[in-house]
Parts: sequence; structure tokens; C-alpha cells
Amino acid sequence: MKKILFLLISAIITNFGFSQCNGRYETEIFDSVTTIANVYYSDVYIDNAHTMDIYMPYGDSVINRPVILYMHGGSFYGGDKAMTDCVDFCESMAKKGYITASLNYRLAADMFGFLISNEIQYETVLKAVSDAKAAVRYLRKDFDNGDSYGIDPNTIFAGGYSAGAVTAIHQAYIDDIF
Repeated sequence: MKKILFLLISAIITNFGFSQCNGRYETEIFDSVTTIANVYYSDVYIDNAHTMDIYMPYGDSVINRPVILYMHGGSFYGGDKAMTDCVDFCESMAKKGYITASLNYRLAADMFGFLISNEIQYETVLKAVSDAKAAVRYLRKDFDNGDSYGIDPNTIFAGGYSAGAVTAIHQAYIDDIF
């Protein structure tokens, strides 16, 4: 019994010792964030559907920080990167030391057509996934050209809610978009 208790305590202490970076990435260690609004991330399109707001911890001098791409919900025919929940999430994670980006992506042009046509739904989701992949390419390209955001290009997470979550999960599994 003593051996099991000793191993359990040792594992817990080791986990806490090696998993924490002085609170970074776990608790809000920065008081404010710097926001760079309306960054065009596409090489092809220059419109509102291809913009993102980038949030960085104010005064952070660390480089090689992980990135979180956050995509809004809205059933693929509504929503925007500036919605309150997107801003709150990105600011909170930036205060923990992450670089975060809330991005817009292409939506269905016609809500009614989207709701009744499987083909339009399929095309709309693939366009959103393509846009999310373009945002990742933008960040990696920026890293190669001077790294103005201080990111780790190999540690980019994608997430969101509703349609944003669907886009993120498809982004992970779809390699080729026709």
C-alpha cells in the first residue's frame, strides 16, 4: 500500500512540476491584450469573409507561442469574428499566453438555399474549411517572413462552436478540397 501511495504522490508531483510553465497557458497571467484587427489572411480574396482579429498578450516577450484559431458559429449562414463570445474567448486565452485569432470565413449566400440543398451545404462547409486552412497558411508564411506574432508554427490549434466547430473538425481531416 505504501508503494502505491508513494507512486501516486510521485506521479502527481512530477505532473505538476513538468506540466506547468509558471502558470502560463493555465491561468490569466497578463492583464491586457493587444488586438490586431481585420488582418487579411487569404492570398486570393480581400474581403470581410477573409479577415481575422489576432490577440496577443500585452507585454509578452516570449516567442514560439502556441496559436488558437477560433471560429464563430452561425449555422454557416450567419455569425462574425467580432461576436462577444469570440472576443471573450480570444482575450481570455491571450491573457494566458496564447496567440489567438478569431476568424471570419465564407458563409452561404442564401440561407434558404443552404437549408434545402445538400449540395450547397457541402460546398459551403468546404469553403469554410478552405478558409480556415488559408488562415493557418498565413500564420506559417508570416513565421517564415519574420514571425511578427511570435508563434510556434507547429503548434496551431483550431476550434470553435457550432459551425466553427464543424469547420475545425473538418479542417483536421480534409486534406484535399476539390
